[in-house]
Amino acid sequence: MKVKSKPLLLAVDTTRTTLRYIESILGDSYYVSTAQSGMEALDAAKAELPDLIMMNVNMSGMNGFEVLEYLKEDEETKDIPVVLVVDEKNNEIELRGLQAGAMDFITMPFDPEIMKTRLGHVLELATMRHRLEDEIEKQQQKISNMSIQSMMTIAQTVDAKDRYAKGHSVRVALYSKAIAKAMGWSDEDIDNLYYTALLHDIGKIAIEDSILNKAGALTEEEFENVKRHIYVGAEIVKNTNFIPGVIDGVYYHHERYDGTGYVGIEGEKIPKTARIIAVADAYEAMNADRSFRRKYTKEKAMEELVINRGTQFDPEVVDVFMKLLEEGFELDESAVEKVLVESENEGEAGALLRQVFNESAKEAQNELEKDSLTGFLNRRYFEEKINNYMLKPKASGAFFMMDLDNFKAVNDTYGHAAGDNLILAFAEVLRKNVRERDYVCRIGGDEFAIFYPEMDREHVIRDRAENIIEMFKQEKIAMGYRNCSVSIGIMTKLPNNEYMDCNELYQAADKALYHVKNNGKDDYHFYSFMPHDEQASDLIQKPLDLKQLMHQIAERKYHQGAYSVEYDRFSYIYQFIARNVERSKQQVQIILFTMVSEDESNRNKLEDSLMLLETAIVRSLRRGDVTTQFSPTQQIVILMGTNPENGRLVAERIAQKYRDLAGKNALRVVYDLREVPMDEKKA
Repeated sequence: MKVKSKPLLLAVDTTRTTLRYIESILGDSYYVSTAQSGMEALDAAKAELPDLIMMNVNMSGMNGFEVLEYLKEDEETKDIPVVLVVDEKNNEIELRGLQAGAMDFITMPFDPEIMKTRLGHVLELATMRHRLEDEIEKQQQKISNMSIQSMMTIAQTVDAKDRYAKGHSVRVALYSKAIAKAMGWSDEDIDNLYYTALLHDIGKIAIEDSILNKAGALTEEEFENVKRHIYVGAEIVKNTNFIPGVIDGVYYHHERYDGTGYVGIEGEKIPKTARIIAVADAYEAMNADRSFRRKYTKEKAMEELVINRGTQFDPEVVDVFMKLLEEGFELDESAVEKVLVESENEGEAGALLRQVFNESAKEAQNELEKDSLTGFLNRRYFEEKINNYMLKPKASGAFFMMDLDNFKAVNDTYGHAAGDNLILAFAEVLRKNVRERDYVCRIGGDEFAIFYPEMDREHVIRDRAENIIEMFKQEKIAMGYRNCSVSIGIMTKLPNNEYMDCNELYQAADKALYHVKNNGKDDYHFYSFMPHDEQASDLIQKPLDLKQLMHQIAERKYHQGAYSVEYDRFSYIYQFIARNVERSKQQVQIILFTMVSEDESNRNKLEDSLMLLETAIVRSLRRGDVTTQFSPTQQIVILMGTNPENGRLVAERIAQKYRDLAGKNALRVVYDLREVPMDEKKA
């Protein structure tokens, strides 16, 4: 092999004369080797890679295009620059050659200076390209090394939160790597698994240290907190494109093979990466001391893997790992220590990364806490924050449970985009009625809740509820949704009341909300002022004296329209009216409305229709009239001081109002009208 003081050129042509002529022209600038056929050219190129190939297109046997195709398909020769020689300039031939990978063309007969210049430019360009590729490869390696170092720093940041978990992520990554290698994975896939395993617990950055280091068993609430780390982790790594499959390992590594894991998928549906990490993670945890137990022996840990084979763990992964362990496989602790030392020597860049990572984790946690449409807390985190607050001595506050009345009708009539806009408008009203320390939650759909810590004065709470109702009324009228309103149920926790958690506050406020919904909607009501039979007997409230009761009744908001009550209460009202009809000499009509649907299995549509019918009744009639739901498809109305003729007119008006509200989704409504007799026994 020649020492390359000059570049090596391979000249290919079927005529010996042409080859000698090329040698005479280029011999001073190149080492020139020759070939007289396509096959000979391929053999020569493989034997000693030339820096440049100059080849005639028109050769007998294998022509220049075919040789070029073989060269480009071979990994060794694909990057050799090729210049094709043609008999005359031909655009079609040149296009074909360029598409096949040729870099330039030379036309015969040769002009020596033109030939030297063209070949020189091609060689210079190829040399520059190779240098650039080498530089890119070096830079990519640097980036890769920086990425690995970054992942080590992140893994150590996470493990450092748990005083018993030093090196946990590194060991899990090394166990995972050994399992994948034994399963025949490619080097690239093994590397990706290793990096993923390093990051598998990244979401624990958002878990309180006190929970991770707790000596005893976790409470149910604490365990739910720990389970969140897969969601936080997935949020952090979702845009990490340089590690294929990383989100699978982070999100699914606590899945069980039988489907009873954190997310709940089973068997082969669990990504293989996560199944391997699950086994490695469990084995490493069993072989290390933890805050709540001492480490297992190797034999005991192996026994646990076998016991849970096929239930918790993938049988194939367990079998492969067991074989490794039985053959004496153990981690090289010096290699583990080396990784840990390298990650600890992080320098300024590593310290900055650690800071950025912690901030990113906080942002990811904040995003997980929020409802995507409104930006309010979701129910899980809302409850968590309230329960934490209620642990304080003499904790107090007001819990608002809110529901948008007739929201479903807005969605059905104007579309879901309009419904979302209405939700956002209501959310803005709530923002204007809360303080920075208050907790606001979108329970789901059109239900919202607010907890006002330390707000326990009745007049302040009333002002806040009335502001919300009035401000939303203005907003929804401006948007053109006049039939929509907000109902609010309120539970006040006083400093001297017994401890209440979020669920108890919610249940009480929800009962108060139900009371509002059954009495005309578009109002608020306090749980403590509800009739005793509507309250939860297990919630202790300060009893009212008569003065307080009269004050509350006097301040009750005036209702326009009919009273909407529960059926049992309606029956008492009916009996009272029937007994007093003769004494008052007043005519009273009772109407039974029935929704008629061809598809009675569509319960949601029936419920929505009956809700709209109730709205039509309540908004259309006078104060003093009474209505209740009798069945899933029927509503009863009592009309005071009305004769049968007027009663039919009222019934028709109600039916028409319902059709206007329901629009194209309206069901057929029929009604039966009767006069309440003076003798209730004739009813």
